Amino acid sequence: MNEFYIDSPNDERIADFIGLSNHKLRQLREKEGGDMAPYFIGEGAIVINRASAVGHELLTLIAGEKFDHSRLVAIPEGCNFFRCSPVVLEAITGRPNLKDPIATFRRPPQNDPDDVTKEAKLTVLTESVQNPTNMGMVMRNAAAFGVDAVLFDPQSCDPLYRRAVRVSMGQVFSVPHAQIRSMPETIINLNRKGIQTVALTPDPKSRTLEAVLKSPCQPLAFIIGSEGHGLTTNSLSVADCTAKIPMQNNVDSLNVATSLAVALYAARARGLK
Repeated sequence: MNEFYIDSPNDERIADFIGLSNHKLRQLREKEGGDMAPYFIGEGAIVINRASAVGHELLTLIAGEKFDHSRLVAIPEGCNFFRCSPVVLEAITGRPNLKDPIATFRRPPQNDPDDVTKEAKLTVLTESVQNPTNMGMVMRNAAAFGVDAVLFDPQSCDPLYRRAVRVSMGQVFSVPHAQIRSMPETIINLNRKGIQTVALTPDPKSRTLEAVLKSPCQPLAFIIGSEGHGLTTNSLSVADCTAKIPMQNNVDSLNVATSLAVALYAARARGLK
């Protein structure tokens, strides 16, 4: 570990972290072709430890002046550890103090969708789930209920985007995930493989989730859509079936991650192994 003290926001060694709270800018920088595309950011000791535990390469560490680095289980010899003054932390996060450390890791190669679903019993597909908080909760739910693979389309938030990673509490590292090119095409391919595809929708014409899962089919894939408009007509039309979650008190829909949690719990309760 190479430890340094940084007292100027203009120090080139921490340029990658400046403006960390600007979500739109960070997502642009981390997209393919951006200057941060080869890396992902992890925040908090729990997240950093979980990333390190599964073999992600820790490159750079940012922390406050008094951070106790013994909270991190492993800091590689070549890692640059920057202790930062309050003025530097404010330039990075918008606050002059930092409770949890922030780290950059080398981004792993993208998984092949066919590889991660080859033996999957339970899969989740996301279409245009753009909110990083929702994507983080989707990944945390996926880990909690034993999902084997998460497939996300190009319009969905990157599961390794820093906010998504943080909200997932680092559980994103425990669930294989891969980006797909086309949601309808992927659904059709899963159908051909004998995977039952269930599109979650509040459409009142849909069967209830309980009815769909009455005779659980294995393997199974749940498809969830955007926070505002839900799944596209094209995706709904090629899924094996659609399912709704009955609700009371004139509530017409739930948060996308909440809906997924209900569906995953129901699938497990119905005997999906």
